[in-house]
Amino acid sequence: MIMTAYIVSILFILIGTASTATSSPKLANVSTLMDLAAAFDLVDLDDDGVLEYADDRDSFVRADTNGDGELSQAEMDGDSVYGNMTSVTVNVYDFNGDGKVTVADYDLGYFEVGREYGNDVALGEYVEYFISKTESEESGITVKAFVTARRNFLVMDIDDNLKVSEKEFRSEFRVADYDKNGNLTPKEFSGFRPIRDVNVTAYCNNGNVGCPVEKFLVMFNDADTNNDKYLTMTEYLTKFGELTANT
Repeated sequence: MIMTAYIVSILFILIGTASTATSSPKLANVSTLMDLAAAFDLVDLDDDGVLEYADDRDSFVRADTNGDGELSQAEMDGDSVYGNMTSVTVNVYDFNGDGKVTVADYDLGYFEVGREYGNDVALGEYVEYFISKTESEESGITVKAFVTARRNFLVMDIDDNLKVSEKEFRSEFRVADYDKNGNLTPKEFSGFRPIRDVNVTAYCNNGNVGCPVEKFLVMFNDADTNNDKYLTMTEYLTKFGELTANT
């Protein structure tokens, strides 16, 4: 699976250069980005939203069942995180080039990476590294758009069922509509979580005056490709990620 192939050490994730960080944003499709985010969540063992040395070291210790300081093929095959690594991934994971994946790789990797990036790695940095190593796809969204839209989705998903209902969508509108007149003014846009980071001119061409909820429900319905009145994260990211500012 794509996801498991991406679950690698933080030292592999961010062994990049300043040129990587400053290169032009690349596009990636939503399914690829979702796989990377799922991988991030698995490695982020303490669920604090950043990857740290302790996260990766704990993953290593768990997989190193005989406690000898290196991962055998059998240990990787039997581990939920490392189980489906390809030989290419393992070779890159071998940071010190000794032909094995050892605890020394973690120590050396974090020393090198820490000088450039610091000790904590956010989702955007994690994903950006992988995307920087691939060819740009013809369609998709940028990492920044993905991270922003994903955050907005999770905030809207009040009941944490990984779906945003029309009711939740309307609720966000009501919260943003401070004067309760049924329209969002340009100032109120910034408080409407689904819209605050996106370009809505295609749906609301009179936004300088105000936009009623009906205009925004057109956007919701366009994103709801299976017409069940819920948006999955994939549906939401596909629609609102494309509209999210990429600069």
